[in-house]
Amino acid sequence: MFYDEIIYLFLALILWEGWPKAPVLPLGLLGFLFLAKDLLWLLFLHRYLSGARDSLSFTLRQQKLPRLALIFFFLDIALLGLPQRLPGDLWALLFYLHYLLPAWYLVGRYEKRAYLEGLPPGKYLLSQVRLFLPALLPWFLALAGFEVLEALWPGLPDYVLWPAILGLLVLLFPYLAVRIWPTRPFPASHLRHRIEDYLRTQGIRVGEIFLWLPFGGRVLTAGILGAFPPFRYLLISPALLAALEEDEVLSVVAHEAGHVKRHHLLWLFLFLAVFVVLIYGMLEPFWFLFLALFPRPEWLLNQEFRPQLWPEILLALSLAAAVILYFRYFVGYFLRNFERQADLYALESLGSARGIISSLEKIAALSGLRQAPSWHHYSLAERIAFLYEASRHPELIRRHHQNLRRLKFLFLATAIFLFSGTFLLNRGSLQKKALANLVRGVETRAENNPALLRALGDYLLSHHQEKLAIEVYSRALRKAPEDPWLLNNLAWVLLTARDPEVRNPVLALKLARRAARHLGAPEILDTLAEAYFRNRKPEEACFWASEALERARSRAKKNLSYYQKRRRKFCSHASSSP
Repeated sequence: MFYDEIIYLFLALILWEGWPKAPVLPLGLLGFLFLAKDLLWLLFLHRYLSGARDSLSFTLRQQKLPRLALIFFFLDIALLGLPQRLPGDLWALLFYLHYLLPAWYLVGRYEKRAYLEGLPPGKYLLSQVRLFLPALLPWFLALAGFEVLEALWPGLPDYVLWPAILGLLVLLFPYLAVRIWPTRPFPASHLRHRIEDYLRTQGIRVGEIFLWLPFGGRVLTAGILGAFPPFRYLLISPALLAALEEDEVLSVVAHEAGHVKRHHLLWLFLFLAVFVVLIYGMLEPFWFLFLALFPRPEWLLNQEFRPQLWPEILLALSLAAAVILYFRYFVGYFLRNFERQADLYALESLGSARGIISSLEKIAALSGLRQAPSWHHYSLAERIAFLYEASRHPELIRRHHQNLRRLKFLFLATAIFLFSGTFLLNRGSLQKKALANLVRGVETRAENNPALLRALGDYLLSHHQEKLAIEVYSRALRKAPEDPWLLNNLAWVLLTARDPEVRNPVLALKLARRAARHLGAPEILDTLAEAYFRNRKPEEACFWASEALERARSRAKKNLSYYQKRRRKFCSHASSSP
């Protein structure tokens, strides 16, 4: 129904959150460029939609609008840097929708499909908005709830968000749809009685049968919503009822019943849930693997020892490509064959394909879309041809069902294998290898610049990579053996490392003495005091802690309380020592 909009909305969220930060434009220039881009979008829509020759070409152009809107949305991210000014997923939804709304209005204005021609553009836009809202509201609710949870519990992982969104979609969508969409109960009639009898014989319960009235009830369609009986509804448009005979309507209902009996909606939810969990479970280890194996790590960093933008851009584009490949091709294959399986269910449950074939023929004739391709449906012509073949060769039905069963089993087995792999991966080891490769890249970039190596050592130390930090400091010292800050920082990590095997108080004292001879900064004298203390010389530790405090006072250091606390600690041990 609106698979494209949902998929590209998902892509919009990924790009909004994953694209690397760029310099922020001045507000005046930003506003000018934003308005110019929006004007360009409107002009493009006018020329693009008004140039369609017939209903088929118009439909194909309409199907491309969500991805074209994503291109303009991408300009907001990459060129205008809007996520930096307006962070948060809710803004991503609003900005992407602001491209769809004028597109929907102009689709209504230039409509070429006979059954929708003459519908006022405003009414067309309202119908599209109402059609989209039941899928959109759970996104807004989940994202708003996630913002609240993130404020209450900082660091809440993203994999909590997406299952929540999917769960809300499954539970709320049918209930919201029949209340937001223009619907009314299907009137009591002989046809309603036949539909209810058929559903009863198939063991299918629905909460209600509705007339489906968006776009003035002109759309030739029917659908069944909801995986669970209390919130499962059958919808049929008046235009479809007017076009088909009763037996043909019953065959369409049988097609929709096939989706229920074959559990297609639950499988679709499973495809979505598996993708979300795998993306969040495998993203970090694969990113570490990329960083660990990249053969030219110096390309990952610029001359200022900062990460280049291109790896983050590559990651965001890879995620977007994964979404497109998974949904458009993998899930799309299943959706097309689920539709074919539902057609076959109509044949099997009614004993003949005449009704479903004649209904598809009439829809093709009235819509002019007999050959219209779709990534989630076979064309009407392909569906009709397959039903003729299945009627003549019943073994095709058995083979189709077997093939789908095998593919679903293969999907489940692959998902379980990948889930197991994500849990068995040694993420800590991958992270260390990635960091070690980045260290090599920094060393290549640094060449004979010990200041850069010292900065890398400081970074590693702040991330508790003490052994790597010691290696980097030691390499830097070979190039600048009397640098007081290198001597000081290496002495400090040798004194305070969390791993006892890494500590070396004797060497640390030698390094701290050398550093103090070159520079009497309070930080360096504090390290010297710590070195004497760790070597069981509390009197010397007290003396140098006092010196560090005096130097801090003379230099108007803001953290005097730290040096006072250190002096009390060392001097109290000195006074109590024998």
